[in-house]
Amino acid sequence: MTASSNSDSTAILGKFAGFLANSDHLSQENLKGILTAFKTALVASTVHNFWVIDSGASDHITNQMTSLLHFEKITTPTHISVANGKHVPVEGKGKIKLLSENIESLVLYVPSFPFQLLSISKVTKTLNCRVIFDSYRVLFQDRATERMIGEGFFFQGLYYFSNNSKRPQISTLSSLSQDQVLWHQRLAHPSENVLTKLMPSLDARNITCDTCHLSKSTRLPFSPSMSRANEMFELVHSDVWGPTIESFDGNKYFVTFVDDFSHVTWIYLLKFKSEVVDVFKDFHTLVMTQFSTKLQILRSDNGTEYMSQKMT
Repeated sequence: MTASSNSDSTAILGKFAGFLANSDHLSQENLKGILTAFKTALVASTVHNFWVIDSGASDHITNQMTSLLHFEKITTPTHISVANGKHVPVEGKGKIKLLSENIESLVLYVPSFPFQLLSISKVTKTLNCRVIFDSYRVLFQDRATERMIGEGFFFQGLYYFSNNSKRPQISTLSSLSQDQVLWHQRLAHPSENVLTKLMPSLDARNITCDTCHLSKSTRLPFSPSMSRANEMFELVHSDVWGPTIESFDGNKYFVTFVDDFSHVTWIYLLKFKSEVVDVFKDFHTLVMTQFSTKLQILRSDNGTEYMSQKMT
């Protein structure tokens, strides 16, 4: 940042703080949080080519003319409404390639705007994609192929997207985020020693990760079993898996029946675990009608779905 850009950013932040201070509907806690988010967005968009992802913006807005293609200056007075109810003049418009190298998106050029805004409604319509938010990132997914076409990150109350073809280096982003747990997840759950070497500024001793405790735990090995079934359906293993991502038909579970003799597996999709009883009846009927035999032993993990009164 140059000295002039620093002073401009400070002036804009001061005006915004004055506007919030005169509001009668904001508590001191909300005021502090909004100021922090605004300052973060201001610094991020100035130092890096970051866009603030905004579901309330009807158009893409940029304050950088150099990134625009096919720029046209607007001669007819045009304004946009901002959060404080005032109208900001639009000086031009152009095209930019956001999330796709083949599709250009229309962007409004507003030099007085403090940072760049990425409109969710424009992205979803232009690129025919869906936007998925979670606690620490945002994903842009193509609706036809379900392929991820872009990814943003969460920081201090806002979601950001970088239009650079190359991702910023870790040393650059570390100045924006010092969240130990978030970086522990981003770097694929490294140990304390590894994380300390990668990012010395982080205090890895304060990280508590349930995923690490569960995935790195050890258990005694199962004793080898030499027993094998001598014929079809003498012994069938069954287990229920889920919940998982809901299918198009609303199924979130599935139950498997594995024949111990042939290792042939039958899979039934379930909406609820309580459907195991009905599915087992269908499977048992299939065994009797199609194979002219009966199921002798059903082995499970004694889950509640197998130990219910109906199943018994």
